[in-house]
Amino acid sequence: MLQRLEVQNLAVIREAVLELAPGLNVLTGETGAGKSLLVDALALLLGARPEGMVGPFGDSLLVTAFFQGPEPKVLSRRVGGRSTPRIDGEVVSLRELGEEAQKRLSLHAQHTALALLSPRRQREVLDALLDPALLARYAEAYAHHQALLAEKEALEAALRERRAREDLLRFQLAEIQGAKVQPGEDEALLEEARRLRHLEALKERAARAQALMEEGALEALEAAFRELRSGARYDRALEALAQDLEAALEGARAVAAELSAYLEGLEDDPGRLAQLEERLDLLERLKRKYGPTLEEVLAYGKRAEEELARLEGGEARLAKVERELQVAQEALLQAGEALSRAREEAARRLMAGMEEELKELGFPRPRFLVDLKPLPEPGPSGLEEVAFRFSANPHLPPAPLSAMSGGELSRLALALALLTGAEAPTVVFDEVDTGLGGETAWKVAERLARLAQTRQVLVVTHLPQIAAKAHRHLRVVKEGEEVRLEVLEGEERVRELARLLSGQYTEAALSHARLLLEAP
Repeated sequence: MLQRLEVQNLAVIREAVLELAPGLNVLTGETGAGKSLLVDALALLLGARPEGMVGPFGDSLLVTAFFQGPEPKVLSRRVGGRSTPRIDGEVVSLRELGEEAQKRLSLHAQHTALALLSPRRQREVLDALLDPALLARYAEAYAHHQALLAEKEALEAALRERRAREDLLRFQLAEIQGAKVQPGEDEALLEEARRLRHLEALKERAARAQALMEEGALEALEAAFRELRSGARYDRALEALAQDLEAALEGARAVAAELSAYLEGLEDDPGRLAQLEERLDLLERLKRKYGPTLEEVLAYGKRAEEELARLEGGEARLAKVERELQVAQEALLQAGEALSRAREEAARRLMAGMEEELKELGFPRPRFLVDLKPLPEPGPSGLEEVAFRFSANPHLPPAPLSAMSGGELSRLALALALLTGAEAPTVVFDEVDTGLGGETAWKVAERLARLAQTRQVLVVTHLPQIAAKAHRHLRVVKEGEEVRLEVLEGEERVRELARLLSGQYTEAALSHARLLLEAP
């Protein structure tokens, strides 16, 4: 429940502290004192827009609410300057603050962000009349179906990627295998291509060398050999030199013969050079794509072949998930149809109960409709949307709740709370008593007191019948620029009820006020 509300610089309120008790709390006070501003402060915690709410007493306003319960929480929101929503002192988003506040607080007032107007809240109110097991069964079936659907989509995406990968691997493997690459062949081909590219230069140099040998180099060596052999008859030291020169002469003759053969083999072959250039280009492309060497190109091809073998197959899990998804779809529809039937029955009971309850709350001939509109496909909460509609005039069709006035909507929310119990631990009403008096005022007061048996209720009111039922009566007092809250007890409370009754403190009004307080 809400234990304490602190407000700073909110419109005409410089600073105020509202301390609430369990049960029924009422706020009374003169018009313009700032009663509804305290409700607006709570609306800020629920996410309402703060347009024009920062007061003249500073650059920002601050609202802080202290909640008791199994999980105590402190919710605050600063507006202006560095606007910051906080939960237990930790900065959060405005959405997170609103969601946390909605767990603890229901607000029914004019010009505020009313949760009851949202389809989600209307569905939750109707579902409060259902067996929780039905809701849990559908939620479980929906979660299982969604999980399988997500897995199916992931598998299909993986298969698409896998097939694309397989296609790429097959192409790469065919490219490498089709080239019939041999380790080191690029070096041999480069050598052959280099020779063919410089064929004319090779012919020229080999022919010149051959001519030099034939034109005198061999004759000179032979003459030198003969001279050394002749001299060796007189000096054995020249014998060894003669033998070395003879060996050189034999080598020269061999070189001359090889040069002749080499020149005969130097034939121009443009076709062969073109083949070599084409092959070398292919090998260079493969090396650029798959590795800097042919050995690494071959290694890449082996890895591609192994990966392709691993990837082939894999549709088995997808087929299994698709079978499971069909079963899950049937289970989801069954759970949804059971939930829909229960909602239809609950809607009939709620419509009947609401029309009776609303008659007691000042609507002579009310029409309350629960509209169940089928969804095109199962949603997180069922097979249909839930929408409440209302008409106070039997000649007009029921319209969305957004067409109701603040006071009408507050009374409708009170009736729903009593019939369904679908409210937060703290419920706030402003304008619930608008336009009421006499017997209807008593009935509203009795119902607020009944709701306060299971909820903490805060009501801003001008009706003495409601104020007399309060467990805690607070009065908002404005003196100049100051607004303060007073807890009324004893004779002070009697005087405030007398003011609400007649605007005066006559003996008759005071006596009537005492009777109200003594009424059961």
